[in-house]
Amino acid sequence: MVTDGGGWTVVLRRQDDSINFTREWQDFKDGFGSLNGEFYLGNEMIHKLTLGEDKKYSLVVDLEAYDGQNGFGFYTDFSIGPESDNYKLHISGYLLNSTVGDSLTYHDGMMFSTIRRDNDKLVNTNCAVKYKPWWHKNCCHSSLFAKYGKYPILSERGGMNWQYDWGTKNFAKRATMMIRPN
Repeated sequence: MVTDGGGWTVVLRRQDDSINFTREWQDFKDGFGSLNGEFYLGNEMIHKLTLGEDKKYSLVVDLEAYDGQNGFGFYTDFSIGPESDNYKLHISGYLLNSTVGDSLTYHDGMMFSTIRRDNDKLVNTNCAVKYKPWWHKNCCHSSLFAKYGKYPILSERGGMNWQYDWGTKNFAKRATMMIRPN
């Protein structure tokens, strides 16, 4: 994991399937879980932390696959918009020294979706039904809120997914998202 000097706030930790991440809008707004185990800080808190044009935040996504492979993705500009904008994701500045590919910039500008609140770009499909809540576009290049587990083929897309340059056969066994001010 890249900590690059410290000062990081963990906003997501998935490690052992002790928490169900198939949840409703309000849960993702408020956050859930235990800071000592699996948790999500919540869209509202992350929005408040990253609010403001004068404040820029970096994001690190740290991953471990079932085969033991580890990697990270580093982004220099991350924020989440207000609930009135459906917690729209703003992500850019992917660093090329990251050890997993850029599977998040694809979702830039997307509003958060849950099973009952469909905000993706597809007209007749709700990506959150199959891939679970996330900032879906035309479904996903990544989905770290997906069902925990290892699946034999990518098309099942049951597990936590980070698609590019990390191995399309690798589902994440562990995932951590951390932010800090630039």
